[in-house]
Amino acid sequence: MNRRVVIALCLVLALVFGGQVFGQTHLVFKGVNYASSTLKPLPIDKDHVVLVGEQMGIETNDKPAFNNMSTHFAVIVYFADGVSHVHGYGVYADKDGDTVHFEIWDNPAVMNGGKGKVIGATGKFAGMEGTCDYVCEYPKGWPETTGRLICRENWNFTLKNPL
Repeated sequence: MNRRVVIALCLVLALVFGGQVFGQTHLVFKGVNYASSTLKPLPIDKDHVVLVGEQMGIETNDKPAFNNMSTHFAVIVYFADGVSHVHGYGVYADKDGDTVHFEIWDNPAVMNGGKGKVIGATGKFAGMEGTCDYVCEYPKGWPETTGRLICRENWNFTLKNPL
């Protein structure tokens, strides 16, 4: 095959298939989510309890597109013999109504920590993929029946459209 034909074919293939990769933006950054939660305990027996609840908060970080996003999660926590397991779903929404949807779960190797995965996104975040690792602190809540949490997050996103 002619060398010029091979070079031209490689360029065409790179532009057609590689354009999707070249057009993506990779973001790695840290954030902090300050939230309030309400959990309702549903005891099973003396060693097992299920907590069902919601948490609402605000995301803060140095990436303008993700700073000051409201957060809303529905979570289930299962306590078995003093060990907790978390599973939940949440939405981060910006002032324009664009959203990022997450699934979260605990990571038994990290005290009060877990992992998250993007399961959908809308608006300027459409097509986003990514993961998050988080560690939470639980300061005393007020009023007494509510809880507070401060989650420190490490984000790793791939965006199809630059923000």
